[in-house]
Amino acid sequence: MNSGRWLLAGLVLLGGCQATKDAFHGREPVFDLSLAGDAWRIEDVNGGGVIDDAPLSLAFEAGAAGSDGRVSGQAGCNRFSGSWFQQGGVVRFGPLAATRMMCAPELMALEAKLLGTLAAASTVRFDASGAATLVTPDGRLLKLRRASAPNP
Repeated sequence: MNSGRWLLAGLVLLGGCQATKDAFHGREPVFDLSLAGDAWRIEDVNGGGVIDDAPLSLAFEAGAAGSDGRVSGQAGCNRFSGSWFQQGGVVRFGPLAATRMMCAPELMALEAKLLGTLAAASTVRFDASGAATLVTPDGRLLKLRRASAPNP
């Protein structure tokens, strides 16, 4: 009977691994890369994509060892900046400040979702291609790709 419980536990664990692999198109996620030093384009905000030609970007500057760095970018209509920190797969963002220009309502809604998700992100995962996904505790996502990488 105990061997049946172990088998069931093993199957559950393997199922969890498969779900993680499926989310990364059959490849295991990579957790030991850094966001620092590169410009990134935002490819998706919470599964809703992005508005055509919306300028969504991030740039990460590393801080001194163990201290916060700076993040800045274009949220669609407005520019923003703030502090950030990454250690392995853990990431956190400090207060973010943004300019206050008005744009089309759809672009303003996208910007609000992007900045809210970025501020709440607590985990970063990288896939085998080097693309990154920032994840919040409640499951919201920002999908990023290095600006220098070709579009998939």
